[in-house]
Amino acid sequence: MAGISLMIANYFHDLAVAVLVTNVLAIYFVGRHFDRHPRQDEVVAALFTKLSRVTYSALAYVVAAGAVRAYFFMDFEWNPAVGRGQVAALVVKHVLLVTLTVLGLLVQNRYRRKYGTHG
Repeated sequence: MAGISLMIANYFHDLAVAVLVTNVLAIYFVGRHFDRHPRQDEVVAALFTKLSRVTYSALAYVVAAGAVRAYFFMDFEWNPAVGRGQVAALVVKHVLLVTLTVLGLLVQNRYRRKYGTHG
């Protein structure tokens, strides 16, 4: 049962990164629209506040589930990958997900500062 729970947690960990990146893309595209058509009113602030909450919630889950994942990493991910020759894929996946998360947070913070929302 522990293996199934960990597998589900790992899936949702990766999914949370996808939610974070998708949400930040929404922030980026909305922000670009408002860069071209400046109308900073209550709607803009409310929109960015709500999107920021989704981003930070996804980030919190990525960190929390990532801690559990890191604890079991050797037994459930690294060792099976080594035995099947999948280390390169595992490394590429983690580099890609970390890069997407960091770039997403940079975009999030850029527009949070620009539009004065506090998430």
